Parts: sequence; C-alpha cells; structure tokens
Amino acid sequence: MKATRDLIAGLVFSGIGLAALIIARNYPFGSTLNMGAGYFPVIVSTLILIFGIVLVIQEIIRGNGPAFGDIAWRPLLIITGAVIGFALLIDTAGLIPAVAFLVVAGWFADPARKWRHLPVQIAIGIAVPILIFRLGLNMPINLWAF
Repeated sequence: MKATRDLIAGLVFSGIGLAALIIARNYPFGSTLNMGAGYFPVIVSTLILIFGIVLVIQEIIRGNGPAFGDIAWRPLLIITGAVIGFALLIDTAGLIPAVAFLVVAGWFADPARKWRHLPVQIAIGIAVPILIFRLGLNMPINLWAF
C-alpha cells in the first residue's frame, strides 16, 4: 500500500480527533439543553475522528488516490503564519483587525489571487464572525482595540 494524500490526511485527522477526544473526556459533558464544557469538544473531535476513519477506509478500498508528493511549502507557511497572526491580534487589536489580517495574509497563499476579490473576502470575513458571535450569541468580543 502506497502512502497517498487521502491516506495521510485520514491518519492526521484521525490522530487529531482521537487526541482531542482523549483530552476532552474529563470535561463535564452536560446535555443538549445544558451544555457542559466538554460538549462541543467531544462532538467536534468525534466528527473529526469519524471523518479521518472514513478517509482511511476509502483509500484502503480504492487505493488509487494521488501519491503523497511534494509539499506546497509557500501556502503552508503563509496560512500557518496567518493563523498565528490572528491568534496574536485577536486580544490585542480586536476582531476586525485580526480577521482582516487573516484574510489578507491568507490571500497571498493563493497563486491565482485577484485584487478585486480581496475587499469582498475581507468584508465577508469580518461580517460573519460579528453576526455569529457578537449579534447572534451576544459574546463580548472586542471589535476594535485601538
């Protein structure tokens, strides 16, 4: 059996899902109406684990996926840096600058990027978390820290 992209991805997803499930097992689960601290992590990690297992099984059955070859380092490093930058900016600068940085930095990872798409991506990237977390869930997220 050759190492294919789907097999490697399935193993990575399975490992992450299993690790998160092991970490979250000691948190109080609660119920659907009264969610505990472990409710969301257990559900999400279980879904990730199942997704990984399905990928591995499909690849074992099919066995004809693309080979695991060269890694696109530039997009990988840019996206990793964008996520780290977002994590550093969210508390110090606020949601709007952090999301704008994330979108702009991530935009550079796409070799087929177009300038005319960037403002729309920034606007949607900022609007969606505000609608979900600030308006929908009433979370006290700092929008602008300047």
